[in-house]
Amino acid sequence: MAPQMGAARQQSPNSARRAILLAIVIVIAVGFFVLYQRLSGGGEGQTGASTAAGTGNAAQGGTVSKPGGAGAAGAGAAPVAVIVAVAAKQTIPITNTSIGLMEAVQTVVVRTRADGLVVAQPVVEGQVVKTGDVLLKLDDLPAQAVIAKDQAQVAKDQATAASANADLAAIQSLATRQVDSEQQLYQAQAAAKVAESVIGVDQAQLQADQLTVGYMTITAAIDGRVGTINTSVGNIVHAADASADGLLTITKMSTLRASFAVPESELRSFRTALAKNKSLPVQILVPGDTKPIAIGTLAFIDSSVDPTSGTLLVKADVDNSARQLWPGEYVSAVTQLGAYTDATTVPLIAVQASDSGSFVFTVGADQKVKKQAVTVVATVDDIAVLGPEIKPGDHVVVEGQLRLADGSLVKQTIQSEPAAAASDQTGTQPPASSATTIGGPAGAAAPPATTAAPAASTNPVAAAN
Repeated sequence: MAPQMGAARQQSPNSARRAILLAIVIVIAVGFFVLYQRLSGGGEGQTGASTAAGTGNAAQGGTVSKPGGAGAAGAGAAPVAVIVAVAAKQTIPITNTSIGLMEAVQTVVVRTRADGLVVAQPVVEGQVVKTGDVLLKLDDLPAQAVIAKDQAQVAKDQATAASANADLAAIQSLATRQVDSEQQLYQAQAAAKVAESVIGVDQAQLQADQLTVGYMTITAAIDGRVGTINTSVGNIVHAADASADGLLTITKMSTLRASFAVPESELRSFRTALAKNKSLPVQILVPGDTKPIAIGTLAFIDSSVDPTSGTLLVKADVDNSARQLWPGEYVSAVTQLGAYTDATTVPLIAVQASDSGSFVFTVGADQKVKKQAVTVVATVDDIAVLGPEIKPGDHVVVEGQLRLADGSLVKQTIQSEPAAAASDQTGTQPPASSATTIGGPAGAAAPPATTAAPAASTNPVAAAN
């Protein structure tokens, strides 16, 4: 018996722990059950009260409204406040925008054509020069000495030729009297001809050395701006110098060229537009600016597409008389390829997306909205060009779409979108509170405005006029 009692004492603490844990679990379960009963009872009480109230209203001839049902949007529901814009009729240019690089149309690397010591430098870096202006002067004293030597040689050979001609005349006189032989006559004639030819050689050498003297004065070959000068007074320059920068460079600045690449998919658009207009305008904008800094014309379309990048090189000549552009500067080139004439436009924010496509909410004369599917032809900045589904003068919702459903009753506030469109042209912002609240039907709105707009960013030339 003693061993059995000891085993019972050893098992009693474990049994006590299990009992305590079981009691805790039971208490927690009972607590959750009571809480659930209370919550369920309260909800059923509220539902019952609502049902009773609805039944009472029905007994009195009223209607029962279900949460989220059609009764909430019925005649007794408050209209949803929205902001609308009036669809406008505009002419939207069709453009292509590409990142390009300004290039110099004409650049001259000035080199010397004769060896010499620089003795004068009349120009400085950055100076604007004209054709024929002196850039550098070399020491011409050695060349002048060579010319003097050439002139003396010419004089000497002229005297020799004169003597040979005199001898020939004397021999011819004697030959007529048969004093001298014919052989002596032939020799005298040959000597006179040799003397004359030597004079020709001397004169040619004199002209060559005179050209060398002319090379001692280096002048500008074109009008332009002087770049970095790579020499100075006291340096000896050589005609054999083949360095890439030469002595200095002159860049023509009055006319520059914008070089940019367009996708090969735009090739047909560019060719079609160029066939209609031989002077396609190209607006040049610098980074950070919204207004063009210069306007050029399309001058060149490359003959082939780069197969590695799938792009086509295009260039435009740009008048830079104001010196606002610089060779090597990155710019945005906006080429106008056509225009959408009398296009129907709305603010881009009015266009919503769904699984079935793009749509807008239009407001009818009964102040109810309609979910209208639309075709977005093009977009530019914050303006959308729409298809025939929307007519000029239609009211489209631009704010408050998330609270609307097809047929919702609304209270509309008209926003002045034409002013916003004009601001894109001038770079100014429209007033912050550019809106008008109306209480009448949408049909009483003002007629649509016809305004200019920024250029469309797509290029369906087939739709252009």
